[in-house]
Amino acid sequence: MTPLFPSITACLDAACHARADNELFTDPEERLTGREVSDQVERVASGLLDAGYRTGNVVAFLCGPSVRHLITFFACQRIGLVPCAFHVNDSTDRLAQTVMFINAKALFADQGLAEKAEAIAGEVPVVFLGGDGNSLDTYLETTPGALPDSPPAPDDPALILMSSGTTGEPKCILHTHATLAAMTPLADEIYRCSSPDDSVIVIMPPAFAAWAITTIPMLSLGARFYLDPNFAPDRFLLALQDERITLAPLVPTIWRMVLEAGPEEYDLSAVRSAFFSGEPGSADLVDALSTHITPNVCTAFLASEGCAASAIVAGPDILVAGNKPEGAGRPVSTAVIRIIDPEGSLEDILPAGEVGEIALQSPSLSIGYLNKPALTAEKFVDGWWRSGDLGLMDAEGVVFVKGRTDNQINTGGVKVRAEEIEVVLLQHPDVANAAVVGEPDETWGERIEAHVVSRDPDLTEKLLLDFLEGGDLLPRRLLPKAVHFHDALPTGATGKLYRRGLRQTGSS
Repeated sequence: MTPLFPSITACLDAACHARADNELFTDPEERLTGREVSDQVERVASGLLDAGYRTGNVVAFLCGPSVRHLITFFACQRIGLVPCAFHVNDSTDRLAQTVMFINAKALFADQGLAEKAEAIAGEVPVVFLGGDGNSLDTYLETTPGALPDSPPAPDDPALILMSSGTTGEPKCILHTHATLAAMTPLADEIYRCSSPDDSVIVIMPPAFAAWAITTIPMLSLGARFYLDPNFAPDRFLLALQDERITLAPLVPTIWRMVLEAGPEEYDLSAVRSAFFSGEPGSADLVDALSTHITPNVCTAFLASEGCAASAIVAGPDILVAGNKPEGAGRPVSTAVIRIIDPEGSLEDILPAGEVGEIALQSPSLSIGYLNKPALTAEKFVDGWWRSGDLGLMDAEGVVFVKGRTDNQINTGGVKVRAEEIEVVLLQHPDVANAAVVGEPDETWGERIEAHVVSRDPDLTEKLLLDFLEGGDLLPRRLLPKAVHFHDALPTGATGKLYRRGLRQTGSS
């Protein structure tokens, strides 16, 4: 499939023209028409050039989703700067290290993160997206001047996405203008959205790959954006109602919070697509979304390295009618998938039904990891990306994600995927969240231990293990040797479960 636009700046231009007199970018503080968006992007781009920034310079962002971030992001794209958004919950030391690692020339930050921004910037100038002093207003007051005649080249760097690692050097995933443009035609296949009348709510911070994977395809439609950095379930539901949102994308954990907040009390008749990604679905989640949000429930397996044109997607035809609520789906038309032997080559393709490593090929694949040639050579091979994710493809071509190659527990010589046990634990009605880790054990090599968040304070280890064994849900050899109860499970900067933190902390 050919990209709809040669670049995402061309995509923005088309959206601004189509919505010249109608709202395009909105948030709780600002509401801009397409004409106003175009004017502000030109002003900020001119201001950045006047300040001495040039094509190829990397600029960092420490912020939530907002109109001002979108304006600055597209101003950077216009003149060839390379944005890199940081996870705001990362430690100061980690962020300061990343500023140096990417050789950032500027740091754009929310005013509310001023203290952290100043602490990590070092000698790098800080520009606040709002507020007094050295703020974006200075650029917005710039008279638009002459911008470069020729746009950045397709193979020029355009975006750096951060991985969710918490130790070692940062893992920075590099995309080009061509790989971003390859995402433009995917709104219908991924989100089941195809109209310029669509509107999307964006609560995920720009540091998440999901931000770009949502923004770029939906902008190609000319859809309206509502961005909100302050999530609360009732606030989210009110926005769906008042903003007449048609696409609502969240991770399953956040969807469950929304579903517990009484969505039936709001008018959600405008919502045409309830989307989730980041972890596999479940029967109860799909059923609840279908009942309380919209029957059009869809999901995707997505990754920073692969982005939208590498997506594996499922809609109601697979999740509901096909009775496969845990399925990731089938590849979009731009993607090719193989399930391969994790210890073999790309040619070691496994038959249907066998679990192996997911390998993907598509025009939106990253060109590699910044300053990490060895890792790039290991993961990006002959036009393919070896994901490190485990999955299987059934006889009907539906892919099921089964965990990570590095989430295996070797207990008594038997290799077990942590996710296999977690999905069974979640079948207990009082278990709100669960994680399984392997702990060193003299007898077993590793022993299986479970960490759970319970809805019922009276739930005990014995009651839970009796449920697992009595219901014949797990063989005895896979029953956890211990169960630890928590108020919440640790997550990394991207919100993904941080199992290493559980191994380090043990019981709560």
